[in-house]
Amino acid sequence: MTLRDWAESTASDIRRRGIRGGGSEAFYQLQLGFYRRYYNARFRGNEESIFDREWDVMVVLDACRCDLIESVESEYGFLTGNGRFRSRGTHSKEWMRRNFVPEYRNVLSELAYVTGNIWTDEYVDPNGLAALDEVWRYAWDEQNGTVLPRSITERAVSVAREAEPERLLVHYMQPHAPSVPDPIGEGMNRPEMGGKWRAAPYLIRDGEASKERVMGSYRENLRYVLDEVELLLNNVDGEKVVITADHGEAFGEYGVYEHPFGMPFDMLRTVPWYVTSATDSRSLVPTLQPSTEQGDRREKLRALGYV
Repeated sequence: MTLRDWAESTASDIRRRGIRGGGSEAFYQLQLGFYRRYYNARFRGNEESIFDREWDVMVVLDACRCDLIESVESEYGFLTGNGRFRSRGTHSKEWMRRNFVPEYRNVLSELAYVTGNIWTDEYVDPNGLAALDEVWRYAWDEQNGTVLPRSITERAVSVAREAEPERLLVHYMQPHAPSVPDPIGEGMNRPEMGGKWRAAPYLIRDGEASKERVMGSYRENLRYVLDEVELLLNNVDGEKVVITADHGEAFGEYGVYEHPFGMPFDMLRTVPWYVTSATDSRSLVPTLQPSTEQGDRREKLRALGYV
């Protein structure tokens, strides 16, 4: 963001939210700008690409914090030995932009990517992959304002069985807000929000929910997607399966909320790295098939707190 962009954004926020609200947002954006400069000066280039390591299947949990997945790992037998990993992004678009690069064209050409994340539209070239299944285009859930994990599981199983790719990358949206099992007002189609489009961590900043309440909702959303990961692992084959995240999530640490791009902090930059295996038991019979895109992309981004 340039100084001119910041000034224009500030003026718009003040008109919309008043001097207090707009001024607070302006200060927050300046703070993030400082953190980005610090990160670029001190740490950029020290991270590892997901394609630098060997794996057959990778499961990406969007916005998954290490400490919170570790707090529930005893509930899931496949979550053992978290090695952790230093991600190339603290936002999905940064993660994609810095992983899906020409340096890895040979690996990418053998990769099938099944994703619920909307940023593939801008940052992933389908012509460079063996297959790209953008589930968010045709299986968006209007009621919850996200892509439900069962849709991702079904399409991943279908792609694995039908295409038999060398590598399979499966990108779930959860535990990223909105929380499906324990919603607290964030996301689209929530009339109680009064037209405000915010992901859950901003409820903490704005004094509308406690940190404990938001983190509890996040944890339930994490359990919700891990149940689907367990189903996936019983319906694909993979000698080396990695369960990781594109980035973490901030709940007010260092004055940061959600997951802005270009941040230096561990709660956003350091992600899980569990290694397990998978065997296809054929217990799941997928029924979801790709179809024409449903809904407006901008509304989908709003539902996830990006617009």
